[in-house]
Amino acid sequence: MESSRPAAPQPDPMQQLLQVGSGYFLSSALWVAAELDIAGLLSQGPKPGAELAGATNTNADILTRVLRCLTVAGVFAETAPGTFALTPAAELLRKDIPGSQRDTVIWLSDPFHHRLLAELMYSTKTGQPGIEHVTGKAAFEYFPTDPVENKRFNAAMTSLSANQVPGILEAYDFSPFNTLADVGGGHGYLMCEVLQKYPGMQGIIFDLEHVLGATQEKIGVRGFKHRCRTVDGDFFQSVPQGGDAYLMKFIIHDWDDEKAGKILKNCRCALQGKPHGKLLLVELVRPPGNEPHFSKIIDLEMLMFPGGRERTEDEFRALLANSGFRLTRIVPTKGPMCVIEAEPV
Repeated sequence: MESSRPAAPQPDPMQQLLQVGSGYFLSSALWVAAELDIAGLLSQGPKPGAELAGATNTNADILTRVLRCLTVAGVFAETAPGTFALTPAAELLRKDIPGSQRDTVIWLSDPFHHRLLAELMYSTKTGQPGIEHVTGKAAFEYFPTDPVENKRFNAAMTSLSANQVPGILEAYDFSPFNTLADVGGGHGYLMCEVLQKYPGMQGIIFDLEHVLGATQEKIGVRGFKHRCRTVDGDFFQSVPQGGDAYLMKFIIHDWDDEKAGKILKNCRCALQGKPHGKLLLVELVRPPGNEPHFSKIIDLEMLMFPGGRERTEDEFRALLANSGFRLTRIVPTKGPMCVIEAEPV
């Protein structure tokens, strides 16, 4: 029997094209609102644009127009002419609430991204990352030379971890492991949360030298210096020995298959002689077909910065097999990420 449920209305094709074509206007306006902490100023209730402008030292007419632009996408609401209030989406721009997306939004919509995405045609024709074309440096060589973008990037990564880690810890059981090695572990937020939940576990955080100063400070503040050591190095050359599980969160999607394979093979070498060892990848898994999914958008981020890609389950399976692993299961979380578990073969 055919369903009597009415079909979802289809968007008007012209409006659809215009909305996509002008999308950068919305992202630019979103960056301004996030940088100025407009959501924080509205946390106690609606305010006129003129009052918000006075608090942010901006032009009242222009700020009002910027916020009005965002109401089109449901970020802020104009409750009276020139007066604005929070919406559920705008609420997430507050920096003082659990689950805040402010740091992530500031990174994804900042002007540096617009500079890079302006060179998407270059990358489309050459297959090369846009950042090298724009700055003359590879992504992770560039960040240490730009304190503003480096700070925004690291803040966004920490914010993503803070928002996704509870779902990861709920979905995946880390209790079988004695020592967890986080490869490319950044400032250690995920590791500290794992160590907090599993008091008998030891940790290793492996990353670039310029990253680990802040990592050691954060580990110290959390009281885990006696249980977690940091090691600096290049994961294309090797990863530290000593883990019975090797974890990478949002690392493999940074790289093409050749470079990702080098990292995975180094993890395989570190697990030599540990038949019960595990490899854990926390990644987006791109669904096939036309299903809407953030991985299909952020895939261009991977192209324009480090030159990587988002992958399907089959693509992960093949990549792991070529690196000496067998994909054992994919564990979904409450958020968009999955835990991809593999074992050495």
